[in-house]
Amino acid sequence: MPSYVIVGASRGIGHGFLKNLSADPSNTVIGLARNPSAVEPIPNVTILKADLLDPASLNAAASRATTLTPDGAIDHLIVNGAYLGEASAFIAPSGFVGKEAFFLSELQTSMATNVAGVLYSINAFLPLVKKSRIKKVVVLSSGMADTECFQTAGLPHTVAYAISKAGVNVLVAKYAVEFKDEGIKFLALSPGVVGTSDFRQLSPEDQEGYAKMAAGFAKTYPDFKGPVAVEESVGRQLEVIHGLTLAQSGQFLSHRGNKEWL
Repeated sequence: MPSYVIVGASRGIGHGFLKNLSADPSNTVIGLARNPSAVEPIPNVTILKADLLDPASLNAAASRATTLTPDGAIDHLIVNGAYLGEASAFIAPSGFVGKEAFFLSELQTSMATNVAGVLYSINAFLPLVKKSRIKKVVVLSSGMADTECFQTAGLPHTVAYAISKAGVNVLVAKYAVEFKDEGIKFLALSPGVVGTSDFRQLSPEDQEGYAKMAAGFAKTYPDFKGPVAVEESVGRQLEVIHGLTLAQSGQFLSHRGNKEWL
């Protein structure tokens, strides 16, 4: 009877994890959201209130989670919540000339959410993960954190976001080193390019930016046809998660289980 906690489960990929995992009644599935009442109800899922930037709320959610599993353990912790500023998504580094305060604000928000928020989440649930026999902690990252990938594809955008995702990959690797002897397996996992509702609501300007990004992806991935459905991405990610071994702990992999990001 495996247990799962999905941090950032209100929509998109996080909600997709809830739908997939709840289909098996033997799973214990817990989702975290800032506003639980706004989350679409799913049978066999418990939604708890928590905010990535509020350690106290995460600790409270972890305390509540101990009462929801038979042994008070969490087998899989999946940290999904992230910040990608729409207004800065398609600005290259030199585009911030004269917009230094804006860049600093975007970088601070990205680092706070995508790095510090991950650390808060992991630390809140670590005591529960330690009780598990499975002991897996997965943080959703991005192929945009792979310098070789975006250099080959010619993609100068999503600056603050990419920096923060590279940072969280380091954080995951540090956790892997710290808890190797306790058998806890950590992984930074890219979901690929996913067609979430947020993605489909791009502004005309951002759609143009995405078109340029897609052209860049095509240089490295000639078969790239555009975003995959949430269901497909989640299914592939779970295959990687369920196959994760201690020897892979600390690695940065794609939803394909390798370095193919699309």
